[in-house]
Amino acid sequence: MQLVTPEPTTFPVPINNLTIQNNRATHHLDLVIPCCNPPEGWVAQMIADYWELQDMMPETAIQLILVNDGSVRNVTQAHLRQLAEGIPGARIINHPVNRGKGYAVRLGVAVATGDYQVCTDFDFPFGVKAVKQAFEQLLHGSDVVAGIRGEQYVKLLPRKRKMITTVNRFMNRYLLHLPVADAQAGLKGFNSKGRREFLATRINGFLYDSEFVHRAGKNKSLKIRTIPIVCRPGICFSEFRSKVLLREFVNFMGILIVS
Repeated sequence: MQLVTPEPTTFPVPINNLTIQNNRATHHLDLVIPCCNPPEGWVAQMIADYWELQDMMPETAIQLILVNDGSVRNVTQAHLRQLAEGIPGARIINHPVNRGKGYAVRLGVAVATGDYQVCTDFDFPFGVKAVKQAFEQLLHGSDVVAGIRGEQYVKLLPRKRKMITTVNRFMNRYLLHLPVADAQAGLKGFNSKGRREFLATRINGFLYDSEFVHRAGKNKSLKIRTIPIVCRPGICFSEFRSKVLLREFVNFMGILIVS
């Protein structure tokens, strides 16, 4: 694993969950993003999204933590240098082997230094405002925040993914009895208490979300909140291969067995 260290951050060092910047108390947020084989132009879009979010949250120091999970295209040292130059203080973890989304997000959370983390996908599929809303819920006392996608999301899906999503939500609700049926939405936030449960997950694939929500739901001391999220215009959906579906079914059965 190669850790790319950009220039020193312009943000001050956090003290507990606050920092002091320009004589003001400032919150510190770690924005954890996994990345694998992104499309062309992803760096410029990520930089634009980051600064849009930072402009919306001027009193919050936001550190980007990007984990490149073994990409074989569109992620070069030139791309990573461009990202580091465009987002001062970004932490970039360049993992040479693809281990899965769950592994990548867990790795990013493990190196985070703030008391709050929000995890989303590299293309900000639900927009930057959703990140801000999740963070605000954490500031108001929630330990875990999960985005939930409504029917608008399901209507946008290709036929096969629509069926998979419907079945997954049914199994989450009636077999795992999760507090959040739409556990697979790619937006999660947590404080230090929720982070401990997140880092205790073991699934490396896509069902790490369900495992996390399952663990968090069993911890009765955690305050779990949901926020409605909608897809940004022009979002593209990938198809799941049969091999991936089989692997995630095995992961689901593993969660069910330990319930």
